[in-house]
Amino acid sequence: MTSTPSRKGSTSPLWNLVKIILALGLVIYVLSRAEFSSLVSTLQNAFLFWLLVSCLLYVLLTLLKALQYSVLLRGRLTYPQVLNVTIWQNAVSNFFLAGAGIAAYITMTRLEHEVKVSRSVTIFILTKVGDLIALWVALLLASIFVWSDIGLLQTPALLLLAGIGCVILLFFLTILFRQRFVSVLRKILERLKILRIKLIENGMGYLQSLAGMEQDKVLSTFGMLIVYSFIYLAVTIVCTYTNLMIFHLQLDVFAVIFVTSLIQLVSYFPVSVFGGLGVTETSALYFWSFFEMPEQTMAPVLIGMRVVFYLLNLIPLIYLPAYSAWSKPKEQAQNGQ
Repeated sequence: MTSTPSRKGSTSPLWNLVKIILALGLVIYVLSRAEFSSLVSTLQNAFLFWLLVSCLLYVLLTLLKALQYSVLLRGRLTYPQVLNVTIWQNAVSNFFLAGAGIAAYITMTRLEHEVKVSRSVTIFILTKVGDLIALWVALLLASIFVWSDIGLLQTPALLLLAGIGCVILLFFLTILFRQRFVSVLRKILERLKILRIKLIENGMGYLQSLAGMEQDKVLSTFGMLIVYSFIYLAVTIVCTYTNLMIFHLQLDVFAVIFVTSLIQLVSYFPVSVFGGLGVTETSALYFWSFFEMPEQTMAPVLIGMRVVFYLLNLIPLIYLPAYSAWSKPKEQAQNGQ
């Protein structure tokens, strides 16, 4: 019992260092695919109109993500409070580490708003499941329209659709049958002697948390959560399309949906730092090659999109001092009473 935390503490910094080195290595690889003159030209010729549209869409994405959380935190936190937590989480995740962003979200909801850690984790999981369902549908529909173009990606796409489908099925079985299903699944995994695998062990922990939630409450709010997840994904895809338009690339809509869905799924793997730096660009470079986009054309655009990504992430930060100035007088008034 005591060894686990110490082992986590010793391996976590090393693992983070490995991820940072990987990110920098992948960035160097993408930069090597683009000529310096082409990169400078791409940035200089950016389309200001589409940049402004992307700014508005990114703000909308932040508001929608906070809306997703607020559906499940209703009655505990006001929307301005949820938006404050969401912006902090996004900022830490996109400028530093994704895991640190999740930790910031859990810590803030626990210390500032007295939300139990188990509830915060469960809410985070439910939001991710809603997003995963939306991604599954988008990937399925897009695959139908681009099937003849993706060649070697056909088998991985089928495996992804099947794997995500199984995860979604496990989620609904857990919600419907709760502890009975989790108990049966745990026994099966123990017999197969794979329960000690870290990924499976974590997955069972998530299912255990879901099984402990009130069934009526989950079912009543999850429908609305899925609706917001579909809207969030739709805006994400439009935002990706406008980011490409900033650099004068007008690509097939279904190709954009397909590639965006795959990149969103890549972000689920725990190897990303600094908002997916390097991992996103390398993945996109590979995925777009199936749509006859040469590396020399795509690499400068992806670097430009990375610059735009960090600029867009600065915009929601304006809310933080405004929220602090607005909330402090209210807290002082409450303490005075």
